[in-house]
Amino acid sequence: MQILFEDYYLLVIDKPAGLSSESGKERHPSAEREALFYFTAQLQERSSSKRLKVTPYLRVAHRLDRAASGILVMAKTKAALVGLMEQFEKGSVEKTYWAVTETCPPKEADTLTHWLTKDPQGRKAVVSEKESRGSQQCRLDYKVLEKRGKSCLLEIKPHTGRFHQIRAQLAFIGHPIKGDVLYGGSPWREHQIMLHARHLQCKHPKTGAAIEVDCPPGEAWRATF
Repeated sequence: MQILFEDYYLLVIDKPAGLSSESGKERHPSAEREALFYFTAQLQERSSSKRLKVTPYLRVAHRLDRAASGILVMAKTKAALVGLMEQFEKGSVEKTYWAVTETCPPKEADTLTHWLTKDPQGRKAVVSEKESRGSQQCRLDYKVLEKRGKSCLLEIKPHTGRFHQIRAQLAFIGHPIKGDVLYGGSPWREHQIMLHARHLQCKHPKTGAAIEVDCPPGEAWRATF
């Protein structure tokens, strides 16, 4: 687990694909739990606060799909968590993703606007061109960065943060992400898809200063594309 930024209030990591963002009922490992082990060890070594050593606080401020990799922001205090979550809810956090699709879209760059609901099991996003009862609008910009054979490397900037939005919207236009078998992609690696949170910009929840984090994909990506 690579640490991209850290101070008293925040911990930003490069989450490996295959790890859940948050600790939950599932038995598979989570980035939040792995980061908590690291944070706890740091507190035991450096902190003079008995309270923090006994009850360390670390919470994920947003969601990144288990199968995706890249930037994940965590808060070390409740106040920092509230401040970060407000930014994500308002859409003031700038996020950039990279994705490798099975085939290339016909346009070099475009804006995709659709309406999204979940399937009855809540495991998959269902995309439509028309609004329906209970649906939410989802919108993203993409541009082609590189082509290799039939595959395509896209840069994606979502304007909304809906469930499985990028995966579902790209699949809906006929260009699923490599490895994303849930949405029609071909297998790549177990529990991994070629979707990576590449860049993030937000305001520090305490100081208000701009924070900009960059995270290139790892070796698995470079070997594949």
